[in-house]
Amino acid sequence: MAQFKIFRETALPGSLQPYAVYLIAPAAKPDYVEMYVTNAAGTATRRMPTENDIQTMINAAVASGNSIQVVADIAARDALAPTGSWQVFVRDATGDPSVSAGGAMYLWDTINTVRVKTAETESLDLSLDWADLTGKPTSTPANIDEAVTKRHTHANKTELDKIGEDGNGDLTYGGQPVATQWNSTGW
Repeated sequence: MAQFKIFRETALPGSLQPYAVYLIAPAAKPDYVEMYVTNAAGTATRRMPTENDIQTMINAAVASGNSIQVVADIAARDALAPTGSWQVFVRDATGDPSVSAGGAMYLWDTINTVRVKTAETESLDLSLDWADLTGKPTSTPANIDEAVTKRHTHANKTELDKIGEDGNGDLTYGGQPVATQWNSTGW
C-alpha cells in the first residue's frame, strides 16, 4: 500500500513524490497557498487553481461577455444578432424615434428579448413620477400648482395696486398723498 505524504514548500520541486500533496506558499506571497496532488508516478495530475489561473478565467469572461460593439446607425444595430449580454453603441441613432440627434447606447434584455436604450449622446428620455422623487416638498402637486396660480392674486388686489409713493418718497394712495401728520396744529 502506498504511503500518503504531505509537503509544505515555497516552490514546487522539480521531482515529485508519488501519492503526495504539495502545499506551496510562494515566497513572494506568504499568505497564499497553492495545492498539487500527485499520482503513483509522481506526476501532479490534480491541482487547485492558482491566482494566475483565476485571473486568466476572469479576464476571459470579461473579454467574451462585456464587449461593446460600435455600429453606424439603427439599421446596422438591427442587423446584429444579439446573444447573451449584448451592448452596442450606435453613432447615428436618429433612426430611433426617441433620439432627435447624435448617438445612443443599447443593451439586449435577454428576458424580454428587446433592445433597451440606456443612454444618448444628446439627452436621455426620462419619465418621472412624483411618488418616486426623493427630497421633494411635502405639498402635493395640486397644492403647488394652486400656489403658483395665486402667486399675485389677492382679494384686495385693486386696492393694493393703488399704493405707491411720490417723487419725495412719501406714501400715496391712488396718486394722492396719505396724511401721516397733522393738517393743523391750532389748539
